[in-house]
Amino acid sequence: MSSSRAWAPDRIGHDEPRREPERGRRGEAAGTGPAPRLVPAAPAGQPAVVLICDLNYVIPTLATALSVARHTRNVRVCLFVVGGDPETIGEIGNAVRDTMIEVRPAELDRFGEYAGGHRDRYLPPIALARFWLDELLDPEIDRFLYLDGDTMVDGELDSLLAAPPPEGRIMAVPDALSIYFGDRGRGRAGDLAYLEGLGCAPEQYFNSGVLYVSRATWAEIVPVAKAFLLEHPDRCRSSDQSALNFAARERVQPLPLRYNYQSEHMMALDPRPRGLHPRIWHFSSAPKPWDAAGWPWEGGFDRYYREAAALLAHGAVPAPETPPAQAQAGLGHRRRTRFRLAWLYPWRKLARRSRILRRF
Repeated sequence: MSSSRAWAPDRIGHDEPRREPERGRRGEAAGTGPAPRLVPAAPAGQPAVVLICDLNYVIPTLATALSVARHTRNVRVCLFVVGGDPETIGEIGNAVRDTMIEVRPAELDRFGEYAGGHRDRYLPPIALARFWLDELLDPEIDRFLYLDGDTMVDGELDSLLAAPPPEGRIMAVPDALSIYFGDRGRGRAGDLAYLEGLGCAPEQYFNSGVLYVSRATWAEIVPVAKAFLLEHPDRCRSSDQSALNFAARERVQPLPLRYNYQSEHMMALDPRPRGLHPRIWHFSSAPKPWDAAGWPWEGGFDRYYREAAALLAHGAVPAPETPPAQAQAGLGHRRRTRFRLAWLYPWRKLARRSRILRRF
């Protein structure tokens, strides 16, 4: 991440507030002049971690929020629920009343119009809901970390959130597609054509499941993304992610892979035996750990989901429904990938691991 060395989230701590020296009138010793007039300070901007979902995905998204709450200090966690009636919102909020999680209803103006441009075969149109975050957040929040509802925080986030993101830029992790670009496969030409349609360089294509950005920058990028989605839905095979990559091209500040370690990364390399621990895991394809705790997500990756499900066990919130076609396609892809990397193209596994480790 050579382009972002000046921005070092892991080296930022919570220092004591800076104290300005006392000043008297010109020519007077400090502390000997009249008491200064007190001017109310402008309220400091606040960071927040934000999530948004519909009723079908409340339990996984609440699980993500719970994982955030375990790994941050004094940071607001805002969970917006689209289509929830007051009783359901109250039920969810009551379940987490002893945490820092705020649960709120959300209405998305003209959502149906934009949902018509949704082309992702495996994700529902509610994936577009992140476009409305600026309209939903309280005014004192000046920057936010957006998380998809199929992520799990597993390390501290305070060092990241302590520093504002670079103004005018969106901080994101490269999409797992990037680890394939060194391969010589049949899909390479199609992937490059897809990125060319977005005007996006391969090394700048990011995953939209984890985004750190200022409100001001988000307000500039989202209208461009919405317009592109409506005008060129055929180019947006990954829906919101495609549109955001078009709108934010040349404005991306890469984050290390440890802030968004995706399923494709995990299929090439489980970093934990090497002493490497992602801050955020991203279960970016079906089946999810709560659907089937199999490779590459064995071993407790559903623990926050189980906690969230227990909190809401006696209410009206439904368990998520994974479309069978999505689950079958994901299982087939994982079986093929595991076999090919083990027996047909073992050198690809080594090459992908090398790319991952360089960016971790």
